[in-house]
Amino acid sequence: MRIRPRRPGDVPELAAVLTRDHEVTGYPYLLPDDPAGWIEEPDRLAAFVAADDAGRPAGHVSVGAAATTDHGAGTVLQDAWSAAHGRPVAACAVVGRLFVAADRQRHGAGAALLDAAVGWMREHDLAPCLDVLPIGPAQSVVGWYEARGWEVVGEASPVWRRPGWPPLLALILPG
Repeated sequence: MRIRPRRPGDVPELAAVLTRDHEVTGYPYLLPDDPAGWIEEPDRLAAFVAADDAGRPAGHVSVGAAATTDHGAGTVLQDAWSAAHGRPVAACAVVGRLFVAADRQRHGAGAALLDAAVGWMREHDLAPCLDVLPIGPAQSVVGWYEARGWEVVGEASPVWRRPGWPPLLALILPG
């Protein structure tokens, strides 16, 4: 897999991957009616894909402004990220829309995409943040992030959280 900036033509194929694999991967928790629009994220700062040898995208990650990220939780996530980094929320960025096709997982594409997003943030002097809802397959994702140095710094109860679901976790990558 090769990591490269996302191109507009990648979005339909990424939306197809997301829709096809949703039942297997459990991501996203609530599949949007318009997966392509969800992937495009109008307020994103950067986006990358993991492309196979033929150039077809098989994974994706985006970077968004932390100041515009609330996920239905108000400023709870923003406040946790800002306090943990000791920086204003405007100096923080959020990893988002990170996924890899189910048949391409466990080969390093997810880690490479995460590294690309964090590298972009560091180049732009932005503090790395993300959030995770630890249900289903995502329960083990928290450990995956922690093994890469990410730390849980807070939690939130978004308005879309279903009864019995755990809180949404706020994580940062120090340094």
